[in-house]
Amino acid sequence: MSTVVETLILLCAVLLIAGIGLRFVLQRRRLASSSIHFSKPHQRKLTQQERDAVEKYFRQNDPLSPTPMTHRSNLMLQRDKLALTAKSESVYSVTRAITRYGLASDDPNKWRYFLETTEIHLPLFWEQYIAQENHVELIKTQTIPLVISLNGHSLVDHIYDRASVTSAVVAPPPRNASIRPEESDHVELVSVRQETREEHKLTQSNGVSEAIALSLAMILVFIALIGPPAILPWMMALTLLLAAWVGWRLLSDMLGRNRKEIHCLRGMPKRWGLFGESKQGDISNISLGVVDLVYPSHWQSYIGRELGQKTNIDVYLNSQVVRQGRFLSLHDEVKNFPLQRWGKNLVLTCSSLFLLLMLLAYVPLSLSLKLSVAWLQGAQSTQVNSVAALEKTPLRVGDTLKVQGTGMCYVPPHLSSGNTSPFLPFDCSSVYWNEATPLPIPQSETIEAADDLIATVHNQLHPGSAGNEQSINPQLATAIEKSGMILLDDFSDIVLKTESLCSNSEDCVRLKNALVNLGNADNWSTLVKRAKSGQLKGMNVLLRPVSAESLNELVNSATNAFYSHETLRAASALNSPPPGGFLISNDEGKQLVPEARPALSLFAYNPLDQWKQLQNLSSMLLHTRFAAQGVITNISIDANGTRHISLHSEPDISTLWRYLGTTILLMGVIATLLTNVVLLIKRRINDRQRMEKIQAYYSSCFNPTLMS
Repeated sequence: MSTVVETLILLCAVLLIAGIGLRFVLQRRRLASSSIHFSKPHQRKLTQQERDAVEKYFRQNDPLSPTPMTHRSNLMLQRDKLALTAKSESVYSVTRAITRYGLASDDPNKWRYFLETTEIHLPLFWEQYIAQENHVELIKTQTIPLVISLNGHSLVDHIYDRASVTSAVVAPPPRNASIRPEESDHVELVSVRQETREEHKLTQSNGVSEAIALSLAMILVFIALIGPPAILPWMMALTLLLAAWVGWRLLSDMLGRNRKEIHCLRGMPKRWGLFGESKQGDISNISLGVVDLVYPSHWQSYIGRELGQKTNIDVYLNSQVVRQGRFLSLHDEVKNFPLQRWGKNLVLTCSSLFLLLMLLAYVPLSLSLKLSVAWLQGAQSTQVNSVAALEKTPLRVGDTLKVQGTGMCYVPPHLSSGNTSPFLPFDCSSVYWNEATPLPIPQSETIEAADDLIATVHNQLHPGSAGNEQSINPQLATAIEKSGMILLDDFSDIVLKTESLCSNSEDCVRLKNALVNLGNADNWSTLVKRAKSGQLKGMNVLLRPVSAESLNELVNSATNAFYSHETLRAASALNSPPPGGFLISNDEGKQLVPEARPALSLFAYNPLDQWKQLQNLSSMLLHTRFAAQGVITNISIDANGTRHISLHSEPDISTLWRYLGTTILLMGVIATLLTNVVLLIKRRINDRQRMEKIQAYYSSCFNPTLMS
């Protein structure tokens, strides 16, 4: 289990690091598209002469402060005054194309300049020096970067020439500049607004990051439930952090904190082809005044209808169009045809399926569910000391039961040496409890016959031991002993007791053949007839020590098979308790009896001792004191009318909370899996049809007669 926990912790850490890394990369990419990269190799310190020139430029020409003779646009008034800060000490050098945007205004300084998508402040007298690629030196100010050098022209050189400043205001832009000539058609700024919730959905996160965070949170909860108590606080802390981050993301989107600014313009959009008005189907060369518009690709068939006429157009600062005219609107698209983002559903489906498999493999879900439900419903506690009292007590799963009495240890129906019960063939983790008469101790006539055969052979092969005396002349016995020979003084008794034990012709074949040879008979039947008729009475047989040992081994080998067979038969016969009553079990395998565990298993003894051990265990466990206590985990009734009650040790508060947490996690995982499977299928299908529905919607708007 520890290996599994360590593997899951490692997997969780890898996923967390990967998620953070992916998040960092995506964030860097977004920053790369919205800001200028000021790298250290193109960075130097601002000189004192340049600082003086910048401060003098601010004093001589404050383009952001309104004057009585100047009417600033609303867009220009939103910016604060330029001012030097501690960050202004560094000068950054970049080579970029400069893009100029203009709005309708009486102010001569109506232009806004951008390096890629970052707005900069460019002195007006340098507009004539703008080229396709511009080497620019900038410093950071309180608001936007200030250009102090453009294509070799420095602010230090120009700031003291006031005439150049005034003349540059009306200087026409050069032909090779990367700016569009001013059009006679003015663009009116109607208003500035924030994007709507529907428009924001198009640019906000697709939810995959949040889904990964939720998946990691569920994995951390699973690790906390099956791991050691020491890691529980850390796992729960990480889980809360991930949940808080997801909640913060959702709350930020709901409150609109990340919504962008949209400019509502009114003007006449025109197409600017490479050769006049060519490329009629291209939407990448349409401008509103000097603003190059960027349209959604699926609007290509409809934007040409409003070219060359006054139109209301809503755009982002990066010129992305979100609304044009009466019908084209990303807001209406999302409102009427909601986005079908199924990536987060795919992530949650995979993680939920993985967690469900892990729960099924490593957590006892049945016990967790039962104990959790019982704990929520309010379990009852019952204590009984008699069968009658237990029969009258209403029981349900989850109740606590304490039982004391005298019963019989359970006997499994199939015995094997692989059984883990210490009382094999009895399993004292389960006890039959009823008012019937206890079963008798196992007995067997076959075992008695085997005992008699072993006893008579042992007495004759070992005379004088344990009071055994031979019925022959003492002088003869002494002479035989001195010769090293062994005398069988009652050979007929050995033959008859062998026949009594091995009555079938297939039994004890080797022993019978040996006795036939010793009795000098033709076959076993003849030898038995002679013994029964008394012809062998008084017959003595002399054996060498080797022959005597061989005879003893043959007898033991023959009787062992009978002992083993009878032991298993008698043990199986014990598995026939009276009907009715109760079978009380501990599902953890804990013993319910006070007797000490046997030192050896039943199969560790030789066959003769197996039978003796079975009798000892039977005399002790067929009618023994027991005590059982725990939470009821299962109640059932078998065909004999015996009620089976399974008990589990009462969990402590920590274990109970783990069970409750496992149950909640299981319910959450199942609900998440089912919900996201349905949403994944539904959204995947709708996503394929969404664009077709949008096209049909626009076709009905622009061609209502065709759709009627």
